[in-house]
Amino acid sequence: MQRIGGMLLDVAPEGFRRVDVVVRMNVAVQDVTITVYMPDGSTPEVFPPEGLVPAFAELRQVVHEPGRGTWFSARCVINAPTRIDISYNMDHDPQWNPPIPAAHFARDLEVFPRDEAFVPDWLREKLAEARNEEQNG
Repeated sequence: MQRIGGMLLDVAPEGFRRVDVVVRMNVAVQDVTITVYMPDGSTPEVFPPEGLVPAFAELRQVVHEPGRGTWFSARCVINAPTRIDISYNMDHDPQWNPPIPAAHFARDLEVFPRDEAFVPDWLREKLAEARNEEQNG
């Protein structure tokens, strides 16, 4: 987490009030959105630093619990000067926009398996969709 925080602090403009990062991650595709809030209310454009996506991918592996799986999305908030909070979404649909292929969810489940009790209903639907696509493919 310190490495991720350091990378984000390096790209944040001087004097920032808050950095808000939303990460949607799957073994096949990743999406990172960074919003920086300045004291005057402005939100300057900031791009993810090199190395941020691999660092979050590594964090997915670290957080992975056998049988429980890992997170689908995460939110990292840095409040000036250096307070870092992170929360993980382990159960809810990460709301990809645009939506990603159902097969990506099936592949993710192969890499980060979950016991049946920890497969949420929305993911069951995606897995059924992936099976149908494969059969009709």
